[in-house]
Amino acid sequence: MVPAHAFFARKTLTKTLSATVVLAGLLTASPQSAQAQSISTAPSAAEQQIEGLWLTTPYPDFFAQSGEEVDIGLTLANKGMPPQRVEFSVSGLPDGWQWEIDGGGKRVGAAIAASDQTVDLSLKLTPAEGAADETYQFTITGRTGDQTLELPISLTLAETEPAQLTLEPELPALRGTVRSSFDYQVAITNDGQEDTVVNLVSEAPAGFQVTFKERYGSQELTSLPLKAGEKKDLSVSVKAPENAQAGQYPVRVGAAGGDASAETQLVLDITGQPELSLAGPGGRLSGDATAGEQRSFNFTVENSGTAPARAVKFSASPPSGWNVEFSPEEIAEIPAGETAEVAVNMTPSDQAIAGDYVVSVRANGDGASDSASFRVTVRTSTIWGVTGLGVIAAAVVVLGFAVTRYGRR
Repeated sequence: MVPAHAFFARKTLTKTLSATVVLAGLLTASPQSAQAQSISTAPSAAEQQIEGLWLTTPYPDFFAQSGEEVDIGLTLANKGMPPQRVEFSVSGLPDGWQWEIDGGGKRVGAAIAASDQTVDLSLKLTPAEGAADETYQFTITGRTGDQTLELPISLTLAETEPAQLTLEPELPALRGTVRSSFDYQVAITNDGQEDTVVNLVSEAPAGFQVTFKERYGSQELTSLPLKAGEKKDLSVSVKAPENAQAGQYPVRVGAAGGDASAETQLVLDITGQPELSLAGPGGRLSGDATAGEQRSFNFTVENSGTAPARAVKFSASPPSGWNVEFSPEEIAEIPAGETAEVAVNMTPSDQAIAGDYVVSVRANGDGASDSASFRVTVRTSTIWGVTGLGVIAAAVVVLGFAVTRYGRR
């Protein structure tokens, strides 16, 4: 029996050579290399061929969870030898344990490794019910002809660690106005050894809306599956109400699955946003005036936003020949939720004919503005009416005098 070295076993093809070269317990010299040795006492590495049969596993010493089936990956490799049939067995397992070798999705008792080919296999172990949490030593054996491949394994059973959740935001605090998008990237991780289904919850101030999505996803989530050791990236969107005042608002988000839970705090730093609205006298956007005469209209400017409106200036776009002035021309500040008044003095053109005209009035502040279309009904002056009647009367008098003086001819 040839024991495995570094968790592999090999079979030598050439036994009759008088001189055999072995490298790291893996290599045997072929007849060609033996001939080369007879000519030269120092053969090069290129003149030697690696030949052998190996049974390996990447993890010969590992831990597994109690009460669960264990799957051990195996590889049977043939280097430079004719096809080899290898039969498998397992020894050293406690009573009550069950095992089988699987290949290609089937239970197998043997495998053939073609020349310079590998065969992927797996050993499936089912520990006996109530198996103690301790270390178990056993051996996987492969037999071909009168040669034996041995692969020692060390398996330690341990209790399953329950799901352990963590939430970690990429940026826990964001700044913006009530109209900004507050989108937080949060990583959720299951550091335990059990799969779980995680419920997503949030706690936010009144009027704030919180939604969960997978990062780069569009579907809103209320829960998601999370395997043992798995990490997923979430997008947590928070929408502030339109009337939220400037300030910092904490939002707590949490995840719970089974007996595991985690939470983290996000912060919205709302800077506030002014919002202006312009209204005419008594809330109306119409009035009347006389051509050539000044008429004053008291407009109201309201700041319905969440921050002061500063440096509010006024302007107008009147018809040609009109004059529009404001008193005051500028308001330094209108606090959030308050109003201010401005007198709009309009003087229609003295050439204006009676009718309706539209004057566009605008208020502009830092970060906010509004405009209103004000309809003005223009009436002409009574002086022009009296003058017109006088002209008509004079014309009648002149006509009567002419008829009387010259008569009919």
